[in-house]
Amino acid sequence: MIVRHRMIPPSRDFRWLKVAISIEQVLAHRGLLDGLRGTPQRLVGPCPLHGGNNPRAFVVDRARGLWHCFTACDAGGDVVELIRRIDGVGYVDAARCLSSLAVSPPSPLVPPPSPSTRPFRPFVTKLRLDPEAPLLRARRIRPETALTFEVGAWHGAGMLARCVAFRLREPFGTPLGYAGRRTGPDEAQQRGKWVFPPRLPKAHLLYGFFQAYSRLAHGLVLVESPWMVLRLAQLDIPAVALLGCHLSPAQRDLLRRTERLVVMMDGDAAGRRATSLIAQQCPHATLIDLPNGVDLDDQTDAGLAHLIPLHFPS
Repeated sequence: MIVRHRMIPPSRDFRWLKVAISIEQVLAHRGLLDGLRGTPQRLVGPCPLHGGNNPRAFVVDRARGLWHCFTACDAGGDVVELIRRIDGVGYVDAARCLSSLAVSPPSPLVPPPSPSTRPFRPFVTKLRLDPEAPLLRARRIRPETALTFEVGAWHGAGMLARCVAFRLREPFGTPLGYAGRRTGPDEAQQRGKWVFPPRLPKAHLLYGFFQAYSRLAHGLVLVESPWMVLRLAQLDIPAVALLGCHLSPAQRDLLRRTERLVVMMDGDAAGRRATSLIAQQCPHATLIDLPNGVDLDDQTDAGLAHLIPLHFPS
């Protein structure tokens, strides 16, 4: 069953639009996030409207939904004004454009911290990673795919030592830091395969959503791990991963932005339980029921493509 989500008409209902779609989402959709650095409160970087290289020219107040260029543009406003300036259109056309992007009001990525907890602090610096690590080759991940997704071996110290690092981003592009997949089998067995930044709001993330966002109209595949996101990307199939086996309300809201969702988990007990729970929360999804014990990582490229019943135009 396909669920048709309500889309507002191209009207002047700007209050709804300002809630339903963020400045960051518009910038990501137009490929204008490069160079902007983010915190939970704001984005700062060169102005994507007029160009230039001043690293503090353009500021987005994420909480208030406002932007301003302090140099050549000397202008600012809300998300409606942003799309008007990007496209050079009037208010009605801006509303029509924003309506086409909005499906449901986005959930905030980082909820307000309680007084007793320390907030998550994004790590926005880009690390130099090796895209030809042995573990990547073993997982059949090509170097060009690793470069596209900013994945590779970290040869330094710290949390990511002896790990293949995966760059994490908010759903609409702001860097958050890195997750690490431990490469040593003994260490992975003793301490767990994955390491995540402290207090990372995993329940608000879908790995690969930023890269898949421009193709949501064609559909999306939901899988368990980042490895499978990379494998499917090599087949030109947009996919996202849960970073676990549980679907949160925030993740569910992101998945509702596509009308053609395929859920493909491993055939083990955990994967089957996850599929059953996700089916209850996403009744519009198509479920791939793998035989008991089948691991997606063991499938060939041809086998993976054969499992997915949808066509995903480039």
